[in-house]
Amino acid sequence: SYGDVAHQLGTVSGPWIAALAVASLLDIVTTALPWQAVLPQLSFIAALAFTQASTALTTLLPGGAPLGMALSFGFLRRLRVDRGAAAFAVAVTGIWSQVMILVYPLVGSILVFATGQLSGSTAAIAGVSAACGVVIVGLTVAALRSPGAARWLGDTAARVGAWGARLVHRDPPGWSGDALVTLRAEWLIVLRRRWPRLTAATLANQLTAYLVFELCLRAVGIPVATVPHSEAFLAWAIGRVISSLPLTPGGIGVVELGMIGTLVGFGASNAHVVAAVLLYRGVIVLPTLVIGLVALPLLRRLARAPAEAV
Repeated sequence: SYGDVAHQLGTVSGPWIAALAVASLLDIVTTALPWQAVLPQLSFIAALAFTQASTALTTLLPGGAPLGMALSFGFLRRLRVDRGAAAFAVAVTGIWSQVMILVYPLVGSILVFATGQLSGSTAAIAGVSAACGVVIVGLTVAALRSPGAARWLGDTAARVGAWGARLVHRDPPGWSGDALVTLRAEWLIVLRRRWPRLTAATLANQLTAYLVFELCLRAVGIPVATVPHSEAFLAWAIGRVISSLPLTPGGIGVVELGMIGTLVGFGASNAHVVAAVLLYRGVIVLPTLVIGLVALPLLRRLARAPAEAV
C-alpha cells in the first residue's frame, strides 16, 4: 500500500541521506567526463551544462537515446563545436554508452547465475541485450574498417537524428553517410588515442548510478542477505536498458515496473522494493531536472565564447 511505502521512505536516516547526496553529486559531475574525453577543448562547466540540459529534456520528452543524441548535437553546435567534431562526439559517446548499457544485464545474469537464482525470463532479457550490444559493436567496427559500412551507418544515424529532432521541432542534424566517410580516416586516429579514457569515463559515469541504487536499497532496510549485490546489479542493469528505449519520457513507469518486478522476483519485500526504486529514481531524476533547466540559460552565455579546434 501507499502507506507501507511511505513508512519505509520515512525510515531513511540522516547518514543515509548524506550518503545519497554525495553519490548523486558524483553521478551528476561524471556526466561531463565522456564528452571531455572525446572533445578535450570543452571546459568541464560547458560539458556538464549541456549534458545536464540534454538529459533533462530527454527526461521530459519521449524519444529515448535517439532524442538525447539529437539534443547533444544541437547543444554542441550552440557551443560552436565544429560540425564534424560534434557529430563524431555524439556518435562515439552514444555507441560507447549504449553498448555498455546492453552488456550490463549479461554481466548481472552471470553473477546471479552463480547463486542459482536466475529465472528464464531474466536470462532472455540479458541474452537479447547482449546480442544487441554485439550488433552495435559489429556495426561500429565495420564502419571503421569499411567506407561503405561507414556511409550506411552515417545515413542511418542521420535518419534517427532527424526523427529525434522532429520530436522537439528542431532542424535535423547536419550529418550524413558521406560526412562520416570523410571523417572516418581523420577521427580513427583520434579514437585510437582516446578510447581508453572514453571507456573509463563512461564506466565511471554509469556505475555511479549503480552506487546510488545500492545505497537506496540499503537505506530503506533491504540487507545484502536478502538482495545480494549481484541481484541488485542485475535489477539496475535491466532498468538502464529500459530507460534507453523510446517508450515514455525518461522511461517513467516502465523503468520502475521492470526494476520492481526483478527484485520482487528475487524474493524481496514489496514495500521495501517499491520504496527503494522510487527513492532511486527520485535521486537520479530530480537533481538532473533542476540542474538541467538551470543550465539552459547558462549555455547561451557559454555559447558566446567560441570553442577551440580539436
